[in-house]
Amino acid sequence: MKKILIVAGSLFIVSQVSAAPNLQGYYQAKELVSYTVNKIQQNKAEYFMLDYALKKPAQPQAQLVAYNDALGYFQVENNGVNEEQFERIVQKVNPEGLRDQYVCRTDTSGVKLAYIAERDESCSTNYDQKPMAISQKGTKVTFFRRLDFGPTQSHFDIQSYDNNVAENTETLTLNYVLKFEGRWIGDSVRVIKGQAVLGDTSTQPTYDVANYQYSGPRSGSIVGGESLLYNDVPYFITDNTEDIAVDNSANHVVKTVFITFNEMDTDYHGRNVNTDDAVYYVNRDYVNQYTLENSTKAYFVSDPQTFVIDTAMAGPFESWVSVDESVWDPEKGTDQVSSGEWVSRAFNNTHNITGESPTFCMIEDIAKGRPVTGYFSEDGKSGWWPSMNDCKDVGVGVVPRIYTHFTNSNGEKIAVNSLRQSAQDIIYVRLQHPQGEKDLLTLDDVKAIKSSLRYLQIKTDLSQRFGWAKPYDILK
Repeated sequence: MKKILIVAGSLFIVSQVSAAPNLQGYYQAKELVSYTVNKIQQNKAEYFMLDYALKKPAQPQAQLVAYNDALGYFQVENNGVNEEQFERIVQKVNPEGLRDQYVCRTDTSGVKLAYIAERDESCSTNYDQKPMAISQKGTKVTFFRRLDFGPTQSHFDIQSYDNNVAENTETLTLNYVLKFEGRWIGDSVRVIKGQAVLGDTSTQPTYDVANYQYSGPRSGSIVGGESLLYNDVPYFITDNTEDIAVDNSANHVVKTVFITFNEMDTDYHGRNVNTDDAVYYVNRDYVNQYTLENSTKAYFVSDPQTFVIDTAMAGPFESWVSVDESVWDPEKGTDQVSSGEWVSRAFNNTHNITGESPTFCMIEDIAKGRPVTGYFSEDGKSGWWPSMNDCKDVGVGVVPRIYTHFTNSNGEKIAVNSLRQSAQDIIYVRLQHPQGEKDLLTLDDVKAIKSSLRYLQIKTDLSQRFGWAKPYDILK
């Protein structure tokens, strides 16, 4: 398998304080693939001096590493990046790296360690207080960054990359941890990139994606709990949805189910579930292939399902699917609504929009080049969702608000006029597959998910750091 190489033209400077984008289900898993690769690419530039130092012998004192020597090594390893491109990248992410630096290089229990040091500094394995460090154990390289927000609040950003040629896999992990009220909290991402041989003998990359988040028990108004996102089997994407892996090691994405199992430690007041205690909030996404007006293929969640029940799994529950329209059916427990929720969910997740939640009518405004208008109560505290069939029916006592941009989870402003084609595409494809066609989640389904070997194994693998004395440890 070809290892990940840095590509200057496509490098996205990741700056958000988290290990993962703020998306839902399949959309989160899809974004994590490119997001994780970009983080590792960024690290190759940001840690190039320490990466080069790993190749030098261990010394008891800090040794000077010349910028030109490290640059030469970097260029050999990443021959698609010239010096001007490289300097532009490093200037963005680590300007200190553009000069000679003293580095400690030491070995411990089969692990190589390097970190930025002072002249004449004695070297050890105590990298905890350093802003940056790197380690290598076998084929696995791990990047460490300490971020201090005041004298008592330290955050740790840990990423690793393991190119296992023998197994033909690349494993990338992102971990972000901090201490809150005496407990380690944060999130952990793992992306395993493999390869599958299809029936026509072609090969396709496969992806096994998981994201665990832990926030501890609730604290005042702060929601506590944990969540785990994963796909039920590794997946691949091709235009032919009937393609199969000859060894059954992966499924086409349209035959893959994406699960997010949340334990939410907060009050929940819904239709059937009304409790001040923690609940299980479970999402299940089924994905379909859609053909855009220009004949290209795109993938959206056709059935975004949700199930809520108390953690004892003994009380009433709620189970629904997000669709554009539904009819009143007392047996199924559905209301007669026409909110355009499917379009809104697909659009907001495609663009990682946070803070606002554009309605169908706002997305239609974007698609048709009209002023993008949302409606709110006079105090601005609650929004109004007009029917997708009558966007002018806005009710009494609401006031309009014109949007010129939205904000994504990176804090970036996105001009609404730049989203016009995407809005047109999502509205165009929304009825290509039936919405809400799959059977809803049941209590038995949720129990089966929670007790499944895959769920338990992934949760064990990704949550283990939070039980370590030093969950930022890069020597394990």
